[in-house]
Amino acid sequence: MGLEHWDSRRQKYVLYQDHGQHSDDCARFPFESIPRRVFLDTNVVNVLVKHSMHVFEHEPIPPCTEPTLAIDIEALMHVFYVGARADWDLLASQKTIDELSRTRDVSLREDLLEYTLGFVNQGLEDDNRRFAADFGRRLINAPFVAALPDLADRELIGNAIGFGCDAFCTRDRATIVNKRTQLRQVPLRIMTPAEWWAQIKPWAGLWG
Repeated sequence: MGLEHWDSRRQKYVLYQDHGQHSDDCARFPFESIPRRVFLDTNVVNVLVKHSMHVFEHEPIPPCTEPTLAIDIEALMHVFYVGARADWDLLASQKTIDELSRTRDVSLREDLLEYTLGFVNQGLEDDNRRFAADFGRRLINAPFVAALPDLADRELIGNAIGFGCDAFCTRDRATIVNKRTQLRQVPLRIMTPAEWWAQIKPWAGLWG
């Protein structure tokens, strides 16, 4: 069972079956709430590269795919389909690149780095990159991110804040998403790919 209904006759996704459901979602997710500047966690970059044919070419997701992963793949597919015509910024950091550089599979590592270096952070000034990197390192010991057990996660969130992002997209439900109530002082939204798509979905037709 996917996120959205695939109409095999029309060969397209039907996002809403009735106007009432659409109106309810418009009220729940105002247009102004759509993230315009999103930092991609390393695990999201991994999905974008490993499942690029599903995300970008819309190949069917194999039925045997782990359910949460399948949901994330489909959500990213919808987000990037709409985002191709929208003016949103996607970012990662030198810390992201450092983490991807430790990928053991050489071919996969090269693909991950090529994607990250060639797609995100385009147009950023060196001063912006340095500020975000420094802010991430300084945030590691900040009390308002102490709930995160992984120091690397703290640094990445610090990078996102340093870049002026308004959202941090992650698949890490266990140690980041589940800690959101303890991260209320973090000045950006932490969301899963499915939550990101939920923000966009009511307004997707604007970029159709």
